[in-house]
Amino acid sequence: MGILSYAGGLGLISLTVYIMVIGRDLLVPFMISIAIWYLINILSDYYHKITLGKWQIPKWLSYIASLLTIIVVLNFLIGMISSNIAEVKEAAPLYQENFSKLTVKIFNIFGIDKEPNIAQIFNQINLGPFITNLAGTLASLAGSASLIMIYVLFLMLEQKYFDVKLGRLLAGSQHKETVFSIIDHISTDVKTYLGVKTFVSALTGGACYLVLVTVGVNNASFWAFFIFLLNFIPTVGSMLAVLFPSLLSLVQFDTFTPFFIVIASLVVIQLTIGNILEPKLMGNSLNLSPLVVMLSLALWGSIWGIAGMFLSVPFTVILMIIFSQFPKTKPIAIMLSQDGNIRPRDSVMVED
Repeated sequence: MGILSYAGGLGLISLTVYIMVIGRDLLVPFMISIAIWYLINILSDYYHKITLGKWQIPKWLSYIASLLTIIVVLNFLIGMISSNIAEVKEAAPLYQENFSKLTVKIFNIFGIDKEPNIAQIFNQINLGPFITNLAGTLASLAGSASLIMIYVLFLMLEQKYFDVKLGRLLAGSQHKETVFSIIDHISTDVKTYLGVKTFVSALTGGACYLVLVTVGVNNASFWAFFIFLLNFIPTVGSMLAVLFPSLLSLVQFDTFTPFFIVIASLVVIQLTIGNILEPKLMGNSLNLSPLVVMLSLALWGSIWGIAGMFLSVPFTVILMIIFSQFPKTKPIAIMLSQDGNIRPRDSVMVED
């Protein structure tokens, strides 16, 4: 019986992954809309806390203000992406040419008259298709903005009925309180992650934008937004956020000085915000193992591409919280955690 249960579980997991892969075009915009819906609620909570004397912003007004804020920001970002994509695609061949010249210049600096075999490797690096593909990905997301906003509006309309429907669905069940506790726990941790990550990513992107503008890097606003997005990808995203603008400055200018300024400044910004500010704001609310974060990044990235990388941490947090509620799956939650300690509010488990 145990073998049949494990086989059934494995089959269910395989079917779920298959559906997620073939339904990617439908599911990815929906998951992004859920993330935006969470951001609207997070921003609404912050607005609701604002007081002017004895007057406090009503909940309904804070909700409308947060929705309008998100719409304005999204419109600005879509317009910025659309205006920069053509310029980035046009500049791609020039960057490739400058990159080839740069390899020759590096060899001359070291007194190498005849380019070694490694030069052939450098010549095989084609930046044009990569930059074009990157711009195309962002353009695709911008094109899905209307569908995403429709999903967000329907989530907002349904929001007040979620608890009512779930309460009636679980009426008379002995696990009703536990289910609500799990959902509340998931909501709290995901809101914490999205709220803090959005703030620190925006702060990082803004600081990097000032550096890129000061140095004179082309399309600074585009690359600053790109840095903002990459910071949602754990570990790897921060490294790529430093690498891409630095390489751009390397192939854009004739001297190495802008490159050293950009890479040094961006590294300092990433280390300061990512290793000092973010841990203080995030605290131990997620308690995920760094190895698990990297594995989930690879897993969700293989299923949903770049969008899966953005969503890898929230998905893993949700799975860890759910696994911690059942005796048979609690060991999995312990393995997913950073220190093996499941918090007190995770310890109320559902008996199988």
